[in-house]
Amino acid sequence: SGNIYKIGIVCYIELLLTFLSPSARGMQFFQFIFLKRSWAADKDHLGKTMRDLAKSMKPLWLLIFPEGTLISDCTRKTSQKFAEKAGLVDHKHLLLPRSTGLLFCMKELQESVDYIYDMTIGFDGVQSGEYPEDRYTLRRIFFEGRYPPTIHVHVRRYAIADIPNDENKFTEWLRQRWTEKDDLMTEFYSKGRFTSIYDSPKIMKIQMRNIIELAQIWYFMVPCVIVWYLINTYSFGWAIPSV
Repeated sequence: SGNIYKIGIVCYIELLLTFLSPSARGMQFFQFIFLKRSWAADKDHLGKTMRDLAKSMKPLWLLIFPEGTLISDCTRKTSQKFAEKAGLVDHKHLLLPRSTGLLFCMKELQESVDYIYDMTIGFDGVQSGEYPEDRYTLRRIFFEGRYPPTIHVHVRRYAIADIPNDENKFTEWLRQRWTEKDDLMTEFYSKGRFTSIYDSPKIMKIQMRNIIELAQIWYFMVPCVIVWYLINTYSFGWAIPSV
């Protein structure tokens, strides 16, 4: 009965995280596509989602991070090991990209989407070898008011018609783009900006449109507080009667 009790607790917590977690609810609100990080399990679900998006008449922006995860000391080591095993040159500032998901989405949407926009982002205050999520945590941003004063975004546009559809050729194309992005980040950390676009940058001031936006952020924190209170106040479990 002890093992069943532990499994029950794990399942219960997973349900709480799925349905009550503020981050999960927020992601659902902003139409995130939830994946299990297994291509065999995700392919059909992702394909259906892409087809539904393609049929929609609404304007579409699909944001994809081909690295598949955040950069950190741990993921950098994993990327380095893969590069050594595959005989690739590892990047200094980036993780190696994964081509499967991006190529799949591109093929599914190629009849309704004309371009891929490649964005490389640099944050003021982050030095080479540091990671933005470590310097600008949610706690520092929302509770301490410490956020990047300027966010630099380098944008390149590629016509889908000009991008190879073959898996091997696409993988090579994507790796070339990542090599260029790594060079861009080297430039950014050295000079504090992407100099290739500095002659005519577009500067945008980002601010809240109204106080309601601040309320929307905290709205997703309410379920988290409730769950935290329940877990710390009550004990949950399942009793298996003896036969």
